[in-house]
Amino acid sequence: MIISEIFGHGVENQSELAWKDRESKNCPFRGTPCTKSSIPDPIGICSLASGDQAAALCPVRFLENDRIFTDAAEIAFGENIEFGVFPEVRILNIPGAAKSGGDRKIGKVDFLLGKIESGHVVDFCAVEVQAVYFSGRSIRPALSHFLTNRELDLGNSDRRPDFRSSAQKRLMPQLQLKVPVFRRWGKKFFVVVDTQFFGELPKFGETIAANSELTWLNYPIQKADSGNFELKAPEVIYSEWDEVRNALREGVAPDPSEIVSELEAKLQNEKIPLRVLKT
Repeated sequence: MIISEIFGHGVENQSELAWKDRESKNCPFRGTPCTKSSIPDPIGICSLASGDQAAALCPVRFLENDRIFTDAAEIAFGENIEFGVFPEVRILNIPGAAKSGGDRKIGKVDFLLGKIESGHVVDFCAVEVQAVYFSGRSIRPALSHFLTNRELDLGNSDRRPDFRSSAQKRLMPQLQLKVPVFRRWGKKFFVVVDTQFFGELPKFGETIAANSELTWLNYPIQKADSGNFELKAPEVIYSEWDEVRNALREGVAPDPSEIVSELEAKLQNEKIPLRVLKT
């Protein structure tokens, strides 16, 4: 996949606004300076694309027009409600673990949405956002080339998204820590991903909205006529936590006899040193 967005604008977009954001290192999705990897010298690459479909490299990419919040709030709370967005809320306590002797809080959720009635929070749900990581050489030289020459170096602008590692090593540990808590509370838990990411996940069973313990908001990031990419309406997938946990587990354990057969083959065909226990 090739670099598709830099500082919030498609690489084909050569407009004055696009270059104003690039030169000021501004993130238009958040409305503040980009801080990806570095505050003084951020790597403002938002996504990689294959054709007209992009995969987000940065979770902030999903903040376009606050759509993920309105979509999740409508599913969780219904229409015509007031809600607030509360970023980075820790939900778990470890008693006595703080240096002061008090409780230490862990389990930071990307966003909690609070349903507001008469100026008070009466309900809440969780929104976790997952972008993809890529493997291979540094992407900073490709960024520098584009900002200097106003075009991609096509020989150095492709990278391989590591969807498997992003799911198994990043997303799954977060879900294992947080989803059981919201499941126990009977609160909605949403995971925001893009269609490229979701398409690479192992298959798991789906359920109905009323039984959903983990609701996926699967967003296409699609190229528009302007050359920019846009967050389109999501596919909503309802799932049960056990189904997702089993699907994302690292492989399936075989019968022990298969392991014995494999060890026997190695013993007969390879120089496996044998050790003797002496009493």
